[in-house]
Amino acid sequence: MVNLGEGYNPAVNNEYTPAILAPLPEDESLLAWTERSTGDIQLRKLDAADQVIANLPSLAGLEVHDAIAIENGFALAIMENDPDIYSPKYCRGEETPDENVCGKMDVVLLNATGDLRARTTLTKKANVDSVGAQFIWWYGHTARLATNGYEVGVYYRSAMSTERPGEAGEVDIHAGDTLKFVDAESGAPVNGGWDWGCSHSWSVRLAHNGFTWAASCHGDAYPNAMRLARFSNLTSPAYTSWLDDSDPTGRALGGLVPSEYGFWFNYIQTEGEDLVLKLGKFEDAQSSMAQTLTVNEAENLDATYPFRAYMAAYAQDKLLLGWRAGGNLIIAVADAISGEIIEGPVTTSLSIDNFQDMKTAANGDVVWAHSGTDGQIKVNRIAACSSGD
Repeated sequence: MVNLGEGYNPAVNNEYTPAILAPLPEDESLLAWTERSTGDIQLRKLDAADQVIANLPSLAGLEVHDAIAIENGFALAIMENDPDIYSPKYCRGEETPDENVCGKMDVVLLNATGDLRARTTLTKKANVDSVGAQFIWWYGHTARLATNGYEVGVYYRSAMSTERPGEAGEVDIHAGDTLKFVDAESGAPVNGGWDWGCSHSWSVRLAHNGFTWAASCHGDAYPNAMRLARFSNLTSPAYTSWLDDSDPTGRALGGLVPSEYGFWFNYIQTEGEDLVLKLGKFEDAQSSMAQTLTVNEAENLDATYPFRAYMAAYAQDKLLLGWRAGGNLIIAVADAISGEIIEGPVTTSLSIDNFQDMKTAANGDVVWAHSGTDGQIKVNRIAACSSGD
């Protein structure tokens, strides 16, 4: 367990309040969580043994959804309530759930000691009652970050108000996703991405492989499919979809891992009456999937949605795959060249949420944080074995 200090009570890990871990250089990491006792976002820098070496300044916000290392600091995706767009009807009103918020998505840039470099709001400032308003509503709170060294990309699930047919002055609120970019140094908005991607959007992923961006979503209508957008020009994505017109409750995104000139990704789909785990690869130079494998070692997958697959780069030229069966996290190691399983599977007792991703530390370990009902946060770590181990 991580010693957070006296009096802290982290929110329990779920879709809305995940504990976030960002690997840093020299095998350190940044831990961020929603703190119930203070109502803000707490930050700690951890050492290679996953213990606190520095308390960093806290940040205003209701939820933190991702964090990554950038040049000379960190970037975080934080959701905060936005009184500027408040609607008494749709923000904690009679027509919406008690936990409803009308929030904003901010990207926060900090230097290495946690001092603020920039905080940029990505959602719009129009009132929720107005056509075209874009914000974070009571459901669909997920964000992912990636960087190419020059820009930070933020891909997040969002809501938008549209005109209600036949009722002047009324709006309908729909769920989708939004991709935005900011300058990695100043936080200034950079043209690119989109206001409205998959709709409805059940899950999002974002990565950069040194040449190309990739953004993946799980849609249930527009499109009713899994979709991957790839682009080197921020304003010109090329789309590929798969599992078109399939039941959205019978599929799920896993990890999206950069490789040289491409991306590995895993996902769950339905075949007959069973769920199966797939491992696929896109090459930058090809418009369709270059490779798709069935992970036959993944048996009896947990089938009550939301279910998830997990994946991260691991050790040297390997991938760590994860899935849940019998309520347990199962892991296996795949070759990052062929995609073939070379170690495992192994059943673990490690906790991971349905909306979390695994991450790769500088030394090749795979790590993630999890906050339990006991008010403690644990860093889970799958150590990279050296050659010959």
